[in-house]
Amino acid sequence: MFRSVLAAAMLMVATSANAASISFGPTSSNIDNPTISFLNLATPTSITGDAIFTFSVGGDLSAATEHIDVSIDGFSLGRVFDNDPTNDAFNFTNDQGADGGVFSGSATIAQAVMAGLIADGLLNLEFKFGTEVNCCGPVQTLGGQIEFEEVMAVVPVPAALPLLMAGLALLGFAGWRRAS
Repeated sequence: MFRSVLAAAMLMVATSANAASISFGPTSSNIDNPTISFLNLATPTSITGDAIFTFSVGGDLSAATEHIDVSIDGFSLGRVFDNDPTNDAFNFTNDQGADGGVFSGSATIAQAVMAGLIADGLLNLEFKFGTEVNCCGPVQTLGGQIEFEEVMAVVPVPAALPLLMAGLALLGFAGWRRAS
């Protein structure tokens, strides 16, 4: 009996995880070496597990100097499309772009890092394009998403708790009367 009551109480304060997805873009830019920002993206404030940051970009990214520096709230995810796959968290093939192609890659952001980034409920993303990104519509498309599991608390309805306690008291009295 006591175990049943304890299990019911635990269910009222249990937590669960729910998939969260923060999307940004698509957008474009026709200016030379733009900085494209997505500001004040609303986020859940708690996370379980790592986050996956995916983005796609198309445009003039054919030379080693035509790179993108990617950051979230000042936390750098590195430089992509500079022919150096060791200086970023993304899995772009050979970390090399081309003129006019559309490229996609993703990075894993550790739970501890992402938890700190979303604690205030907002994210700011910045994509800073190198000085050579200046031909043929430098950024034809840019967009993506960040996916993670958010922690959800199941909150009891305030009126239900006194009713549960009253029901438990009646069951206790009934059990006590039978034992006597």
